[in-house]
Amino acid sequence: MDIKRTIPIILDENALVSATVTEVTRYQNAISGICFNAGNPLKALELHRAAYHAVPTRLKSQMHCSAIRATAATYATLRSKGRPITKPVRFRRPSALFLSGKDFTFKPDSIVSITTLSGRQKVGWRIPAHFLADFESAKSVDSMRISSNGAHLCITLEVPEPVGAVPVGVDLGVNNALVASTNSDTLFVNGKSLAVRNTKLRKTRSRLKSKLSGKKAQHSDTRSVRRVLQRLSRTHHNRNLTFCRETAAQLCKWVPPNAVIVLEDLSLKPRTKKEHIRKGTRRKLNQWFFSMMAAAIQQRAERHGIAVTKVNPAFTSQLHHICGLMGVRTGHKFFCPHCNVVEHADTNASQNIRLRFTVLRGSGPLSAGPEALASA
Repeated sequence: MDIKRTIPIILDENALVSATVTEVTRYQNAISGICFNAGNPLKALELHRAAYHAVPTRLKSQMHCSAIRATAATYATLRSKGRPITKPVRFRRPSALFLSGKDFTFKPDSIVSITTLSGRQKVGWRIPAHFLADFESAKSVDSMRISSNGAHLCITLEVPEPVGAVPVGVDLGVNNALVASTNSDTLFVNGKSLAVRNTKLRKTRSRLKSKLSGKKAQHSDTRSVRRVLQRLSRTHHNRNLTFCRETAAQLCKWVPPNAVIVLEDLSLKPRTKKEHIRKGTRRKLNQWFFSMMAAAIQQRAERHGIAVTKVNPAFTSQLHHICGLMGVRTGHKFFCPHCNVVEHADTNASQNIRLRFTVLRGSGPLSAGPEALASA
C-alpha cells in the first residue's frame, strides 16, 4: 500500500530561489482576483485560459502553470470546507511548489538542481537524521514546497497492508488524553502536564489581549504586542501538535502488529455562550484537540500498517461493557448498579468502543442496541 508523507529538507541559501518563490506568490496574488470571479471561483483550466496571457510574469512555463493550479486549488479547498468566499484570497506568506523531474532534480554529491527565474541553479541540500530513513526508502519523490517555514518534500512510501484482526478501543478525552484497551491490557496517556502549561499560556495571552485593547484605545503602536500574541499562538499549536504525534507514536508501538484501532466518530461543534454550560467546561471543550489527535493517530497508523476505523459514539461512556446496561458515571468513576462493579470510566468507555466494533464486524448493530436507538 502506498501512502504520501511530507518530510523537511534543508537547502542552502540561494538568492535566485528566494526570488522565484517571491515571484510565485506575487503572481498568485495578481491572478487571485480573476479566480475569485465575483464569488464563483474558476476551476484550474478556466483560470489558465483567463490568466495565462492576461497577467505577465517572469516565471518559466512550468512554474507558471503550477502557480495557476495552486491558486485554483486554494479556492477549491475553501469551497470543500464550506467556508464563505466573499473576497479574493491574499497569499501573504511566500510559498512555491516545485514538481519533481520538471522543476527540480537531485544530483550526486548532495546537490539539487532547481528551476529559477534565471534558469537552473545547483543548491546544496541535506535531510534531518530523523527523516533520513523515510527519504532513502521512498518509492518516489513527488514535489517540493519552499516557503517561509523552510522546504518540505512530498514523498511516496510503500507500507504493509493492514490486517485489522485485533480490535483496540481508544477513548479520547479532555482530562485523560488517551485510554486504549485490548481484551487484556490498557494504556493510559495523561495530558495533565500539557493542560497546566496551556492554562499558563492562556492566562498570558489574556493579559496581552487586555494590553492590546488598551493600546488601541490610546491609538498607540500595537505591533510589538501583536507579534508576541502571534508567537504564543504558534507555541500553543506546536505544543499540542507535538503531544498528539508523540501520543500516537506511543499508541502504535503499544498495540499488537495485527491490530485495528477503533475511534469514536465524533463531529464536534464549537460551544457558544448561548448554551447553558459552565465557562470552564465550555473552554475545555473548545480547546480539546480531538481532531488533531485523531489525525495524528491515522497518519502514524498508516505508517506502521495498522488499520483504523470509527464507530458510533452513542452511550459508550454510559453503558457497562460487561452487562451492557446503563450505569452511573461520576468524574473518573463508573459504577454499575446491576453488577456492583466500580471501575475507571475511561477504561469502560474504551472497552465499549472496542466491543462495538466487534459487533459491527460480526453481525451489524443490534436491533435494541444503543446504535439503533441513536439512529432512530
